[in-house]
Amino acid sequence: MLLEFAEAGLGSRSLAFLVDLAVRGAIVWGVLFATSLVGFLVDETLAVVVLIGTGFGVLIVYPIVCETIWNGRTPGKMAVGLRVVTIEGAPVRFRHAAIRSALGMIDFVVSAGSIAILSALATRQSQRLGDLAAGTIVIRERQAGAHSQPIVFQAPPGWEGFTASVDVAALADEGYVLIRSFLLRVHELRPEARWQRGVELATLVASTLGVDVPPGAHPEAFLVSIASAYQARHGGPVAAAPPLGGLGTGTPTPVWSEVAPAPTWGTGGAGTPTP
Repeated sequence: MLLEFAEAGLGSRSLAFLVDLAVRGAIVWGVLFATSLVGFLVDETLAVVVLIGTGFGVLIVYPIVCETIWNGRTPGKMAVGLRVVTIEGAPVRFRHAAIRSALGMIDFVVSAGSIAILSALATRQSQRLGDLAAGTIVIRERQAGAHSQPIVFQAPPGWEGFTASVDVAALADEGYVLIRSFLLRVHELRPEARWQRGVELATLVASTLGVDVPPGAHPEAFLVSIASAYQARHGGPVAAAPPLGGLGTGTPTPVWSEVAPAPTWGTGGAGTPTP
């Protein structure tokens, strides 16, 4: 796996879980403390309902809200440098987080964590049951780069003008990392998943920047141009990764050139390649 898409190991995930467990415990303690202070003012039944709701919140709602709002991260994952993404590398949505949280009751509560551990050890991408059901993986975002090299994205032929003129100020660092990671691992994806993910990511980036994708453009060519413009704005490569396949010595060859015949992104629909 490449730099940003190295799967998190059992140790780092366990540490993140313990941090989240401490946060959850603090929430429960806070609610209990507040309930004890105002207990004489509220009905006993209402206090029980509040406690049950708190238990449901920290077990189910907490990971859903955190992973949905914070792009696949909880406080524990932030502390350790982990993130949940789909197996194609896309950001997780509410349904992914909800499935992971629901199955977390089996992974962690019912089995006291044994099922999660066994599942992570038995799967190639260290997925627990919730990950398998939701189609997600947990990746490491912080990695030492001592033995890695910069990857420079150059404007594709014919895209020089677009690359020089596009304003990428609205593109956050996380957005660039997502583009970069996708472009560096396209060779690992099935052709259908590669095309679909490229179109989805290009559409998202174009919407974020408020630009239109040139008619007939290949989504990967558009993404390479955006990555090149981002690097130029920030003074060069902002991250590093080991070379892979056609990437050669650090300057990637056009990643879309291996798609034969190369599909175009015509006007027949953003999600359907036209000949």
